[in-house]
Amino acid sequence: MEPVTAPLCPLDTGPAAIVPRQRGPARRWAAPSGEEPERSDAGPGPVAPAPGASPPSRTAPTPAAARSARRPPLAGSVRGVTPPADEPVGAVVVGAGRDSRGAVVAALLGAPLPVRRPPESFLLVRHGPAARIAAFLPGWPHPWPVPTRAARTGAGLDLPRPPRRVEVRRPDQLLRHLSLVDTPDLGPLGPAGTRVLVDAVARAGALVFVIGAGPPPGPVEHDLLRQAVAAGAAVFVVVTPGGVQSEGEAPHRAALLAAVPDLAGAPWFVGEPDAGSVTGLRRQLIDWADRTALHRAGAGLAALTGLDQPPTLRTDRSRPADGDGPPAPGPEGDWSRHLDRTVRRAGQRVRQTLAIELANLHLAAVQEILFGCGPAGTPDLLDRELLALSLRAGHGCAAAVDDIVDDMTGYLFAAEPTALRHVLRELLRRRIAVDPPPTPVAVGLLAMAAGQVQRVTATDAPDDVLGAAEVDVFAAYPASWSRSALPPLGLALAADCWHRDDGPAGMAPHQARTWTQQILRAVEIELSRELTVRFAAVRRGLSSLLCDVVDTGDPAR
Repeated sequence: MEPVTAPLCPLDTGPAAIVPRQRGPARRWAAPSGEEPERSDAGPGPVAPAPGASPPSRTAPTPAAARSARRPPLAGSVRGVTPPADEPVGAVVVGAGRDSRGAVVAALLGAPLPVRRPPESFLLVRHGPAARIAAFLPGWPHPWPVPTRAARTGAGLDLPRPPRRVEVRRPDQLLRHLSLVDTPDLGPLGPAGTRVLVDAVARAGALVFVIGAGPPPGPVEHDLLRQAVAAGAAVFVVVTPGGVQSEGEAPHRAALLAAVPDLAGAPWFVGEPDAGSVTGLRRQLIDWADRTALHRAGAGLAALTGLDQPPTLRTDRSRPADGDGPPAPGPEGDWSRHLDRTVRRAGQRVRQTLAIELANLHLAAVQEILFGCGPAGTPDLLDRELLALSLRAGHGCAAAVDDIVDDMTGYLFAAEPTALRHVLRELLRRRIAVDPPPTPVAVGLLAMAAGQVQRVTATDAPDDVLGAAEVDVFAAYPASWSRSALPPLGLALAADCWHRDDGPAGMAPHQARTWTQQILRAVEIELSRELTVRFAAVRRGLSSLLCDVVDTGDPAR
């Protein structure tokens, strides 16, 4: 499968033990068949080995320049999602049918994947020393190991609730450079699932769009591609033989470019998806992954640099040049009151935004119960919506903390050193992990069928990876907490919501509406409490750090 386009232009932007069903969200389970639960050895972000340290050597200048012109762009950010410097790169495979996407992934790896996952779960393939399969279920403290023979038939994935993702580790050379993600079909995902998918594309950095047999790409696919381009993701288009009409790939190209003009420079690959025909695609993916990994590592150096000299406090009492904000404090000014006001306003904004999101979620759920999936599909719908809401909550908290740090550095110091802001954010993250507040910060909220919400907190986690395993089981794409002061917050339904006796599956529509309202109200109350705990931890940690800066000029003391 070789590229068929001109050079790239940068875009703008077995018999297995069946897991018994259990009522309620047990926090500790024994693994099936006497196996030990797989413990997350990664920390909050992906644990794939670091990509290649450098791109392939280039000796001849003219061919190198030609290859450089064909390179896809480096990943950027979308909706406040900026990939952390130490987050491994990946390629998200989207589009066509499940079989077509699976054939492309199998061709890239050189062998089919021995796993049949639930249709609503993400499939992540990453590098590991030995072949291993695990399912990630919210509420369980560690990934659930799945025997390979059971994964082939799907019996090993008969779990108490659908997993957010299934992870396969393989000792494949391609996976040393990047991970591969096979996504669910776009149609059933809905807007919430699309937001989750866009977040994964923005953080992974690349999107492989597959056109296969079946209906051509429609508005949902076009919107996803536009958002991927806006994220600065590298886009690769693969057309399988089932998607090639008698006229060739030209009709597909014309229709896709008419809907998404920014894809004019994206590379197209046409042919049978087998190991021998995807050499060009593998080569371009590896080249892109190496350059992007180096770019992210370089971008993260600024966050690791210290202060060359102590910052200077502002002594003038005039208002800032833009006329907004309070007068600058003197060395003995009461900046702690300003910090209180700033943290309080930031917390209120995040709570109000999420309350509106929950109200919209309630309306959408009622419509689906009456005119869409019905009561039986309500748990899947709510769980998908809560996953998207958890991403919104995490991004909102991260942006709010950044605003608080920026506001306080501008309020206290004559100059606003970028290095100081980076240092404060990193030290605040460590302080929350090492010196937790009186009420521990939760890493997940689990809504149970009875209308209660269970807080999931970190247990037996190292200080620098607070709640790494607990956070990871809530994520469809591995969560990262390397450049955010607060850990990600997972939201999910407990396993009993899928039980016919406890959940809405056996209810009448009006009963399912009442149940949904009860669940969302409980989530709203507990989410508001959790945000209060989180911003109190931010205020406590940042106050201590700023005291050190004001007194000694060194926040690390």
